[in-house]
Amino acid sequence: MKVLLVSSKYLPEYSGSGFRAHNLYKRLSRKFDIEYDVLCNSLINKKNEIYEYDGVEVNKISYPIELERLNGFKKKFQVILSMIYECYYSYKFIKNKNIKNYDLIHTFGNSWSIAFLTYYFYLKKKPIIRELVNNMSTPYYPIQFEKFFRNIFQTNNTIMIAISKKLQELCITHKVKNIWMRPNPINENKFYIVDKIEKLKLRNILTNFSNDDIVMTHIASFMKQKNHIFLLDVLKKLPEKYKLYLGGTVENDEHKVNFERVQKKINELELKDRVVLTKKFLENMDEYIKLSDVFLFPTWNEALGTPVLEAQACGVPVVANSMKGSTDYWIKNNIGGFAIEKFDDQIWAEKIKLALKIPNETLRDNGLKISKIASTKNIDAEYFKRLQAIT
Repeated sequence: MKVLLVSSKYLPEYSGSGFRAHNLYKRLSRKFDIEYDVLCNSLINKKNEIYEYDGVEVNKISYPIELERLNGFKKKFQVILSMIYECYYSYKFIKNKNIKNYDLIHTFGNSWSIAFLTYYFYLKKKPIIRELVNNMSTPYYPIQFEKFFRNIFQTNNTIMIAISKKLQELCITHKVKNIWMRPNPINENKFYIVDKIEKLKLRNILTNFSNDDIVMTHIASFMKQKNHIFLLDVLKKLPEKYKLYLGGTVENDEHKVNFERVQKKINELELKDRVVLTKKFLENMDEYIKLSDVFLFPTWNEALGTPVLEAQACGVPVVANSMKGSTDYWIKNNIGGFAIEKFDDQIWAEKIKLALKIPNETLRDNGLKISKIASTKNIDAEYFKRLQAIT
């Protein structure tokens, strides 16, 4: 079986969907008789290129002008040109590769390349899998062609993957025929419960925090919606022994601005001795979760929030913003942590203290349950079963 994997972003440019798409097909190709090619778009590296990442050839199509810097008529004009540009080079790619060589297409995210190739595979009566990775008003993209794309996903050889209950409900509302609701898979070989000795060992190796400190962690790219800055107000409400690790990628101007705002606020609140701030992609994110006492997730808007599941799988309680069909679905209050409906620093501080009182046995049982539901072993087997069913 040969698959065309198309993602709106792909490593080394970080995005949660690109990261998971890469890992998914690396695993599937090892476990099953699956080959795949990768086509992606990019927001930061404005040129077309072919490169290799982790042994995988990646074909990138990227419009050379940054649309975010434009407005008004200029932006509208350039959006039209970017559509033509991505569709043209996507067509060149598929003509060169020959669609007959592919059994199906699997897309992650939204882009003109994804829209064009979805249409092209539909015309050729090839199976289509679309993975919804962000909260949206409609499961179809672009919105201007919603009616047309709705017809595509009324056919038997298509699957729409919803990574949260909220996205599943969206698909049902928009009459998607075949829906598979499942969480993003968790690598059970990395995200698992460790004892206190191992927790403190990791803490001593990776941080300067002491064994007596209460360590809270938030790891996410420095997008405004990830809300790192709110956690500084929360930390200020907590005793001195509470420490905070803030890590994530800084890949564009928006990220840089938000990172600098966090730096400035740390200094203003005199929290320099209580916060570790880093701007890098963490290959060993699992170790930073394991060394923590609490994992924090203050994001405003998230389709799922995979770290919420990963932390619970490690037996670490999570305190998160309550998002319908997402964190409120996966966090059972006083079992896996707390999902909070208000951004009130005092309430968050109190819930963090309560999260630390959840019995280890409760956290362990909850972690094992999450791991069983979302393990790569179980989800990969189901993926292959569904791939076979539509090809």
